[in-house]
Amino acid sequence: MVESTSQASVVVNCPACNVAMEDMGDIPFRTGGTRGAWKLLLGEWAEVGEGLLNLDAYVCRTCGRVQLFADRQTRDSL
Repeated sequence: MVESTSQASVVVNCPACNVAMEDMGDIPFRTGGTRGAWKLLLGEWAEVGEGLLNLDAYVCRTCGRVQLFADRQTRDSL
C-alpha cells in the first residue's frame, strides 16, 4: 500500500497486475451473534454478542482481486 501526500487519499496497487485498485469504501462486516434457527427462536436477543468490523475494500478491475484492510477505528479497537 502506498500512501500519497494527502492523508485522505491512499493508492493500493494490485499485487498481481501492479495497477491501481479501485477504492470500494468502508464495508461493515458482522461478527459474533447467532444465525439460523436460533435467530428465529431468540429474535433480537440473538444479536447480543454481535459486533461490527469495519474494513476498507479495494478491487482490481483487471484481474478481479479484492483486498481488505482494517480501518483506523478497527485497528484502534484491537
